[in-house]
Amino acid sequence: MLLKGVFFDLYGTLLVPKNSKKAWKNWFITFYDLMRRYGLKLLKNDFADACNGFFTRAEPEKTHDELTNYENKIRQFAFDLNVRLKITEIKQIGQDTINAWHKYIKIDPETIPLLEVLKSKKSLALITNFDHPPHIYTILSKYELDKYFEFIAISGEIGFKKPDPQIFHITLKNIGLEPSEVVFIGDSKEDIEGANKVGIKPIFIQRQSSKQILTGNDYFSKNIAKKLNTQNSRINP
Repeated sequence: MLLKGVFFDLYGTLLVPKNSKKAWKNWFITFYDLMRRYGLKLLKNDFADACNGFFTRAEPEKTHDELTNYENKIRQFAFDLNVRLKITEIKQIGQDTINAWHKYIKIDPETIPLLEVLKSKKSLALITNFDHPPHIYTILSKYELDKYFEFIAISGEIGFKKPDPQIFHITLKNIGLEPSEVVFIGDSKEDIEGANKVGIKPIFIQRQSSKQILTGNDYFSKNIAKKLNTQNSRINP
């Protein structure tokens, strides 16, 4: 089948951590300092315990339409710790904590050259799991990546997360391609599982810092551009 489209994950694929430990430490310190400012009484160690599983907990009921999923998690988290936040305070915490984390994220040096090669020959789309869509649009604009993608699917906006097939189906529909005409490039188990469920050929990026080893239909590539940059490139069964 002729390869007509390439879909990308964002974090861990096009954007990579400079230092993951520092990124999350900076997120935590910023979160703690802001919560203390707004009335938190917990000591830092107790707050750290409370933060365990922050991103993997079930989505709290959404009571304010103006809040993103990430901001809503902050609202519920603060409420559970007896801190009552105003909407403006929730939004400040959301923005400041993500910015603190992103301080230690960088664009992969191969990202722009790869997208430049592919843009004129393939339909490109982005599929990312992220609970705060405004940040994604800000970052894509900052790095001038938005111009490369015909469609951008953010889980916090779409309502589905990888590996749910729906986020892939929605992207395929908007691009106008069939699963057999597309590859998906990602760095996580969710990326590979989601693509396989839909019938999209996955390319798994094995980062040095990653401990994930995936087998099956996924395959590994150290030179994606070489594999995808020809007009007549095909997807092997």
